[in-house]
Amino acid sequence: MLAGLSGIERCLVKTVFRVILGFLALLILSGVALTVWFKGQAKDDGGANRPKSAAYTWAQPEGKAADPKAVPVDDDPKAHSLPNTPRGGPVPRADGFVMGSLGTGNMLTPMPPERVTDIARKDNVHKAVAIKTCFWPGPRLRSGYYTTDPDDYGIENQIPDIGNTFSTAWFSIPVGGKIVLTGEFPHMRHWSYVTYSVDGVPRDGIADTEIEPDAGSVNPFRDGVRRDAMPRKYTITVVNGNPPADKAARPKNTVYTLSEPGTPTGMHMRNYIPDQGLDWTGGVGLPKASLVGADGKAMSEQDTCVATDVPHKRGKQSPITVSPKLWMALNSLPWRPVDRTPASNFEVTPMEKFYNREHLLLKTFFPIIPSGGLAVEKGGFWSNPVTRYGFTYLSQAYGSVYVAHGKMPSTPSTFNGDPTPMKQDADMRYWSMCTSTAPAIGNTVDCVHDENVRPIVDARGYFSVVVSRASDRPNNANAKCGVEWIEYGNGDGIPGGSADYGSLINRHTVVNPAFKNSWFDVSASNSEKQAMGDYLPYVINMHDKAKFEALGCPVDTGKFTAMVKR
Repeated sequence: MLAGLSGIERCLVKTVFRVILGFLALLILSGVALTVWFKGQAKDDGGANRPKSAAYTWAQPEGKAADPKAVPVDDDPKAHSLPNTPRGGPVPRADGFVMGSLGTGNMLTPMPPERVTDIARKDNVHKAVAIKTCFWPGPRLRSGYYTTDPDDYGIENQIPDIGNTFSTAWFSIPVGGKIVLTGEFPHMRHWSYVTYSVDGVPRDGIADTEIEPDAGSVNPFRDGVRRDAMPRKYTITVVNGNPPADKAARPKNTVYTLSEPGTPTGMHMRNYIPDQGLDWTGGVGLPKASLVGADGKAMSEQDTCVATDVPHKRGKQSPITVSPKLWMALNSLPWRPVDRTPASNFEVTPMEKFYNREHLLLKTFFPIIPSGGLAVEKGGFWSNPVTRYGFTYLSQAYGSVYVAHGKMPSTPSTFNGDPTPMKQDADMRYWSMCTSTAPAIGNTVDCVHDENVRPIVDARGYFSVVVSRASDRPNNANAKCGVEWIEYGNGDGIPGGSADYGSLINRHTVVNPAFKNSWFDVSASNSEKQAMGDYLPYVINMHDKAKFEALGCPVDTGKFTAMVKR
């Protein structure tokens, strides 16, 4: 090959060849090093430097004595299952570490104090999980007392709101088939069906007011209809493919998978704030499912479950959509802070809008790269299409006490079971503020929703929610002093991860089109202030409990507003 070349030419070719080989060798070595480094992320650290979670126990059913053979909660999580649990699952260690049946490790969150408005409480959790069918698994529960297997449906890994619960049906619809759901409108604040891809991106859905009732029935979510109206029956159809481009041609009460026949599809049935004293279905039970084949014949629910089954999906937890190893690796990049959180050291900062996972990761870890082009509202993390979200990262390295502060939008009051028609001129149907672990784990720590916060809204219409660990909670961080409080959590939830991590999430759900200051109105990156005005929540770093306690009781919340305006 080199015979026809001069000596200089041959020397040049050999040099180029050696450079190429050296470059390839460097790439291989770099790849190996990167692989080793990446695999080294997210290892259990034995709970080192992480606040302890309370004991993880399962409440005994009413009238049932404790099992004398109960396994201690600090036993080997790989060896035993929790006694008296509906699903079983490994035993969490005292510090909250638990490994699921598929080998996924988690650091479970602390159990915050129960509120009367919580759907899953110690006194009703056994009754709640008993409400299930072959098509609808039992409801998503919450951490702490109610945790079983992280790979099972019981643990929350989708950053859900504690003010709601949901059940996820997994299915695949054969060619020419459709799933028909029949049931009754529930007694609750908000309710919907949404289909998802296997990685948690919303596909299609239908919300409560959009559902046409059956002939002779009424929809109690609509304007002027009493919330206790009867009869209240409905029928919904789930089909493959895409809806018609012309919205006017879309069949009523039809939800689409946006996929080909046979594709695994998840579908949430969301249930926000059932009326007080009712179960998580709003007192109406679960809708019945029937597969109607291409021949028009309807199957029984049991046969439907068999015919639409997605192996290893039904009854299991929805998958984590961001790799814990990837999250740890990104937080360990050379330019990342030593606390391994995405938080910045701020005094006052506005919350920012969530668009999708790709935009979130790029803006969080590579801020010098323009990310505005990715600010597209496609959602992720099993988000609700009728909800938009704001968020802020926090870190214990910068402060142990934070305050979320802003003007409170108006919402209906439904928890006490008021039978009068739901208030339709409210700014939005639902509002909440929650803390959570990192997206790679996605456990919600604690939440307050509008009916929790409304009593502490000041005379100017502003809310103030204090965020800290229980051990750092200021003595005046309570409703008596004019503020609410939520638990910060014990870190990112990743074994071997950051104990400093925290995050705050604000939800706006089913916003009134006449209200123009919601997360829905933020259409571009960094335009939150212009779009939302006083309704944009700001997060204030109070640094420690002593500084907050110095504000006295009642807390002068006007000082928070002044800090924001400065």
